[in-house]
Formats: sequence, structure tokens, C-alpha cells
Amino acid sequence: MRIKLKIRQSWLIISLLLFDISLALTQSTPQIAFVDVTAKLGFDFEYQTDFSPERRLVETMGGGGALLDFDGDGDLDLYLVQGADLDNLQKNSKKRMYSSNRLYRNESGKHFIDVTEQAQVGDNGYGLGAVSADYDGDGDVDIYVTNLGSNVLYQNNGNGTFSDVTQIAGLTSDLLSTSAAFFDYDRDGDLDLYLCNYVDYDLSEDIPCYFGQLRIYCGPNEYDGIADQLYQNNGDGSFTDVTKQAGVWVPTSRGLGVICPDVNDDGWADIYVANDMNPNTLFINQGNGTFKEEGQLRGCAYNSDGIANGSMGVDVGDYDNDGDMDLWVTNFSLEANCLMANDGGGYFDDLTFDIGLAEPSFVPLAFGTKFIDYDNDGWLDIVVGNGHIWDNVHQIDSSMTYAQPLQLFKNKNGVFTEVVLEGLASYVVRGLMTGDYDNDGDQDLFLCQSNRPLVVLENQLLDKNETKGVAWLTVDLLSNGLNSNGIGTTVKVIAGAKAQTKQLLSGGSYLVGNDTRLSFGLSSAEIIDKIEIYWPSGCQEVLMDIQPRQILTIEQKNNRPKTE
Repeated sequence: MRIKLKIRQSWLIISLLLFDISLALTQSTPQIAFVDVTAKLGFDFEYQTDFSPERRLVETMGGGGALLDFDGDGDLDLYLVQGADLDNLQKNSKKRMYSSNRLYRNESGKHFIDVTEQAQVGDNGYGLGAVSADYDGDGDVDIYVTNLGSNVLYQNNGNGTFSDVTQIAGLTSDLLSTSAAFFDYDRDGDLDLYLCNYVDYDLSEDIPCYFGQLRIYCGPNEYDGIADQLYQNNGDGSFTDVTKQAGVWVPTSRGLGVICPDVNDDGWADIYVANDMNPNTLFINQGNGTFKEEGQLRGCAYNSDGIANGSMGVDVGDYDNDGDMDLWVTNFSLEANCLMANDGGGYFDDLTFDIGLAEPSFVPLAFGTKFIDYDNDGWLDIVVGNGHIWDNVHQIDSSMTYAQPLQLFKNKNGVFTEVVLEGLASYVVRGLMTGDYDNDGDQDLFLCQSNRPLVVLENQLLDKNETKGVAWLTVDLLSNGLNSNGIGTTVKVIAGAKAQTKQLLSGGSYLVGNDTRLSFGLSSAEIIDKIEIYWPSGCQEVLMDIQPRQILTIEQKNNRPKTE
């Protein structure tokens, strides 16, 4: 069957007329902020999609992974998912052409060692993404893998090995799953799971799509969307699918990215999902085990023109330092990414065109993304991983490329300017992870590419003489409950006249799990006046007069919720 992609075709025709927009971007002075250290760290991993002339839909989607401290030694290890031979996968054959998923142990920020076989986490399915959290409350971090086909839950045994407990846990979803996030939606102390599912897809029924005579990857409108899933933690190592009774069942949503912040500051975790060519969904937690979908009502379902974009990546952060969580979503090529400012009550206004983010993001096709304060000046910047889904896009539009530059947007008092990153290649990014792998106080980048090698970019901006005095603080939380890392905790850091607010969240970006330690840039501050910690249980703690330039472990001591 030959299908004419009229919508995508019209976008590409428009691009010929609008490409000059990309030439008018406002860019700052070039910087060598990130340096490729992939080979130095010992990585030789390449995500293999089983790329084929048939251009099957799933081939262009992955992959991802998770940054986690699986062995509890204080530095970030790396788990990466791998693709698979689709023909053998379709036949349920045990034969594999490619390597399995991989786990790399961090050796004090100097080198990474492949410990997959010892750790027993080498799943051979067609991997798309991963996320990590301590779902069983035993103090160590577990791994959940999303696949085309059965997903996998690896329970950390606490001795450097993992056990596949997927069947026991009841998390054997066998759909086309993408991103996932752990969070405590019912505030019972243990972590529940939200799982994004994309479309109703079967390898034997993959739809052929063409642009004229040229075979291309299909867009989402050629497939029916399917509902995401919400799993409630039963507290005994198992989960129950509560999607419908909890009010989050949207049967045609096409979920790609998810994050679970408290957007309205009522103490209950909400859910925001980036959907592909469907309205993005915001499920507001009602505090009684149910949610109400209010994306359109609250201004974050569509862009400022009232259009549902092809959304992929998602993140939240207080970009304007006003104390609430703002939303950031990456979109398809010829659709500007969207930054939606929170009014303090969980209602949003798309300010993308007002604060310098629309024009630079119009032409690239964006996937993984994160708010990061890359220069530690106390303002959240934004990093975006780009890369087209059509490897032959240049044959359709000569102004387009498959591999695309990484983008960094510097935040200055709530207005963004694109930074030209010198010395870096173009990439085909899908998952993008951020974390301080060498524990030097700045955020490094891990780029998962489609059918290309992993890339690790070390942040070396603060190594330069003019910025060596910049202060920072990393907060590592230890809860005294089953949610041992305190996912859902809000931390407010006050230094001088500047107050920064962050929530510790699982998931975000696209297909990945990030460093769950909270990083705060402090500019020239010599003392942190106050740190306020609001635990998910409702307890509050305050620390005074804290020294910067350290990784500060904060253990929950107060067990009693604050009374008003």
C-alpha cells in the first residue's frame, strides 16, 4: 500500500519558503563549553536500530538509557538499551545479531567498565528507553526497561547483581512503550509507575510510506494511538494497572515523553505527557487516587496557535526563578519547541516567541532535552538534542539534514539566547541524559543516537580561568521511607537575593532517566543562607549557613508533617 503523506509534504514545501528564518537566529559568542570524552571514558557502544530499506516505524524511535548509582559508591553509572534484529524478534527467535543492553560502572569519573554480564541486566529485546528508581524501598536503585514487546523490571540485589522480576511485579506490558517515570501519586510512601505507550504497532503490519517514489518513515497519523498506563505499587513488590479507575486513560494519546511534577503546588504529584500529533495531556492529581485531565483548560495541551504538535521530549524547571514549575516540550521540524510559563497556580502561558526560543527551534527536529544550569550562574539554561527521523530528508528538501547540531540556550534573567557550541559534530539524538558523572559540580551530557554511537560531552566551561570561582551545590536526598531517594521532594536554595526551587523527579527528557541529585548553580555566592526541603510526606526541614562547592547529602530527620 502506498500512502501519500500530505501533511508532512506540505510542511516540507513550506520549509522552502521559511528556511530563511533559521538564518536570522540571534546567537551569542561561540563557546567551547562541552568536549567529547567518549573514547577517553572507554565507551564503544552504538545503538543499532536494525536499519532497513523498509524503514519500519520503530527503527527511527530509539534509543535511551538511565544514569544511576547502582552500586552506591557515590558516582553515576550508565545503563544503555540496545535494539535487536527485527526479523528474528518477529519470529520469537533466540538468535541475535546485536549485543544486548549494557551496564557501565563508573570508576571515579575517570573510566567506565562494562559490567553487564556480572550484573545480569543484558536484556535482548528491542530496547527503546529506561528509567531507574528504588521501587521496592530497600535502599538501592532498580531499572525499568521499555521495549517493543515485553518490558523488563530489574530488581537490584544490593551486591552488584540484578534479578528480572517483571512477571512477579506484573509489569509485562508488551506494547510499543517509550518513556516512563516513577512517582508516588497516592502519597502512600512507595513509588508508582507511569508508562507511555505510542501506537498500535505490529511488525507484521508495518505500513509502507512514501514521499513521491521515495520510501520514508511513516508519521504518527498512519497508526492508531494507544493509551498510556498507570501502575500502582502494592507495597509487596507487585503493581496493579489502575489506568482507568485513576482517570488517566486516553485511548489514542501516542505518548512519547512524561514527567510527574507538582504543577499547582498542592503537595500532590501531577502527570504531564508529550504526545505525538495529539494534544499534550496534563493530569491534575485530585488527592483521592484519581486524576482529572486539564491540559487544554490549563493552557499546555496545544501551542500558542492552538495546534497539537508532534511532541517528543519534555522537562520541567523554574526557568524564571519565581518558585513554580514551568513546562518545556520539544517538537517536530517546522514546529517551534514550547516553553509554557506557570502562573503560580498551575495554569500556563506559551511564551516561546517572547523569550527567544521560537525561531532557533523552528527548523531542527528535537527529541531529548533538559533544563540545566550549564554555567552555574543560578539561571536554568536549556539543552536540546536534535536529529531528523528521515535519513533521506536531504533528498526531499536540500535545506534539511539528518544529523543536526546540538542546541544550547543560555538563560539571562528569563530570556534565552542560543549559544554556538564549537568543536562538536552534528548528531542524530534521541535520548539525552544530564548528570555530573565526574562529581566536579557541573552538568555533563550523554547523547543516545539513532543507529550511531553514544556520545559523552564533558562540561569543561568551569575549568576555564575566568569561571573557576563559580560556586555550586549538589543535593543528594535520602528519605527515611520506602521512597528512599525522596522522589517528589521540593528543595529551595536561597543564597543572597536569589532563590532557586527544584523538584526531584524521575523520568523526563525522552526515553531516559537522569541524575536524581539536584544541582544548583550559585554564581559568586560564598555562603548558602538557607535550604528548605519539603519531603513528599509533607514534612519540612530547614538548613542554615551551608558552604557551597560540595555534594551535600541530606537525610530526612523530621517525620512529622508541618502544621499550618
